[in-house]
Amino acid sequence: MTRVLIRPGTTVDRDFTELADEMKELLAGAVDALEVAAGLEAKGMSDKTARRYGDPDVFALAARLYERTVRRPAFTGPAANPWRSQEPTWRRGGRHVLRGLLFGLPGMGYVAAAPLLGGPSTGLVLTLALVACWPLGQGLAALACSRPVPAAARRVLRHGVLAGTAAMVPVCAALGALLGTGPAVVALACAQSLYLLAATAALVTGGEVWLLLVLLPGLSVSFAGPPWQLVLVGWAVTGTGVLVLAYERTRGGTATGMSWPSLRMALPYALFGLLVGGLLTFTLIAAYTGYGTPPAATSAAMVALSLAMGPAEWVLYDFRARGHELLQETRSLREFALHVRVTLLELVVRFLAVLAVLLGLALQAAGTSPGLTQVAACSLLTGGALFVALMLQSCGRMAVPLTCCGTVLTAETAVLVLAAPPPSAVQLYGAAALFTVLLAYAVAVLGRATAHR
Repeated sequence: MTRVLIRPGTTVDRDFTELADEMKELLAGAVDALEVAAGLEAKGMSDKTARRYGDPDVFALAARLYERTVRRPAFTGPAANPWRSQEPTWRRGGRHVLRGLLFGLPGMGYVAAAPLLGGPSTGLVLTLALVACWPLGQGLAALACSRPVPAAARRVLRHGVLAGTAAMVPVCAALGALLGTGPAVVALACAQSLYLLAATAALVTGGEVWLLLVLLPGLSVSFAGPPWQLVLVGWAVTGTGVLVLAYERTRGGTATGMSWPSLRMALPYALFGLLVGGLLTFTLIAAYTGYGTPPAATSAAMVALSLAMGPAEWVLYDFRARGHELLQETRSLREFALHVRVTLLELVVRFLAVLAVLLGLALQAAGTSPGLTQVAACSLLTGGALFVALMLQSCGRMAVPLTCCGTVLTAETAVLVLAAPPPSAVQLYGAAALFTVLLAYAVAVLGRATAHR
């Protein structure tokens, strides 16, 4: 070991090389000289100690160590991808497809209600009750998913289903009284709302398979075609099963930890559900209020859109997973922006292709009718717009999708009331504008790395 003479009578017990070798791991990965200085001070070195190495203070010694070391930070491997599940692809994809079926199949329940749907006011009550219940379901799901502990989420769902049902009963009663329908229709609207909220609780807690099983009695009688009284019995059994399932899946919850900040956090999701409900049922509500008749294929297209929500979830998870991987793999922000935008457009096209296939099958089953092409185009654009809005929502961009959806729905309503054109044409132009604006915005903002944190 060499001994370095600093001034007469002062020697260095350890030379500079030995100090650098002792701190080589810190020096190889240090971001700057301040990190090295912090490491020296953590070792107990002071300015007095630094002077033994020929430097006036710790910071000067840290700067000399930092300048003479080649940075070779240790590679720790990519961070775990929270959007990429470890389960097999067939199981992950099957779960998303099953969720799509669960979104679409309950529509068969309206077959059981066909004898009750004698006039326009009945359909309008059920549709408005459905639109009013959607934001409750969306807000409840968002609130439960924000809970860090599963037990707290179950408690939120339990209280949310009860509170939501209690809120929907007077709403349904008021709609029935305002539009002059009987108590049977009000009861059916309340049952519809209770089912939607209970099914939300089952889906959020991962009860997809069980929910499909309890749907089987109602679906079976709907497809078998017995007298409508037996169909009602089958769906009553299904409704009871859904309630039991929701109760079972939300047992054992702890304190909710509910607060005004958490409710404000869920509010944009509830508002999004309300706007989506209005956009999807625009032609139906217009028809019930005397503005023309929707094309016969509208109901079939709604079923296809509901079924497409399962694949939409799958593609959305893939987008978030690939965005996370690109953050690890790309070497510059420009490279990341290019790759993530190409990925976004690729996945939008993939979803539109799946939706087009589902629309083709649904419309073919519905048979040839006037306005078929217009219904298909409108449904494709609406589905694409809502899918892009969900992409933006998953990346924390809520304000613009809400503003765009609200603006389009307001404009459609104003045009219909003031000019009275065919509602299907108004909806088509609104869907085209919404899809164009949201896609352009998504390409711009989702290319930023900060959107994928």
